[in-house]
Amino acid sequence: MAIDAVRMRNDLSESWLSLRFEMLKHLKRRRLFIVGALAIVVPLFFYVYFYQADPNAAVDFANMSLQFMNVLIVISAAMFAGDAVCGEFEKKTSLLIFPTPQRRSSIFVGKYAAAVMATFLVVSLYYVVLTLQIGQLFGWGEIPGALGKSFLTALIYSVAAVSVAFLISSLLKRSMSATIVSFLALLMILPIVQMLISVLDQEPWFIVTYSSGLITSVLGASSSLPMNPGGGTSGNEIQQFTPTLKTGIAVMVTWAIACLAAGMAIAVKKED
Repeated sequence: MAIDAVRMRNDLSESWLSLRFEMLKHLKRRRLFIVGALAIVVPLFFYVYFYQADPNAAVDFANMSLQFMNVLIVISAAMFAGDAVCGEFEKKTSLLIFPTPQRRSSIFVGKYAAAVMATFLVVSLYYVVLTLQIGQLFGWGEIPGALGKSFLTALIYSVAAVSVAFLISSLLKRSMSATIVSFLALLMILPIVQMLISVLDQEPWFIVTYSSGLITSVLGASSSLPMNPGGGTSGNEIQQFTPTLKTGIAVMVTWAIACLAAGMAIAVKKED
């Protein structure tokens, strides 16, 4: 029991050191500054557009602004986690890191935690800017109560997205390839799969990107899949689906755990 406790403390200490190193690396590469700048600048575009168009409802403004949140999370996951594993092998830095007394699992837990933390910071910054905009436009009393639920949903999806990128980074050998594949998988490939499933009149509830629609739907916005590719309402219509909160959260948590476990297993056994 005492040996297990000491080992756990050592693992936590090693993971903390890895986390600090990764966060410093994100700052040194200015990735955190770049994505953070997006989290500030993009809401300003929505603010200007909505202010000039029709500033009539705080919920409408929040719905419109949060349409970019999914893209921001995908960008963050790809940039912070895309090369987390394969980058060490590509640059041969694994030859310096892995022979140390640190266990590989502790190193990768720290890397994963750093990617999640960096993504959380970016997402939080976006919501802070959005909240300030709503307060300025409509008054502080008009801030939607469901905005907090949307924020928590975005954080959960962030963990799932980072896990997917982490798994891809463990599978591939090149940093650039892993980053691009992570971005495309979350922004194009999985959404295309869910669209194809919906064409067959089946709800793609098990696709993690489908659950990301909860970020806006919890505010009352429709995050349903398109109905009719032809643009009409008659004829061959595609069944409309909307993710449910409990199922969506369960799916995102499952993807996060499964992808992290698979990525960790592959990374620990990966050879130079």
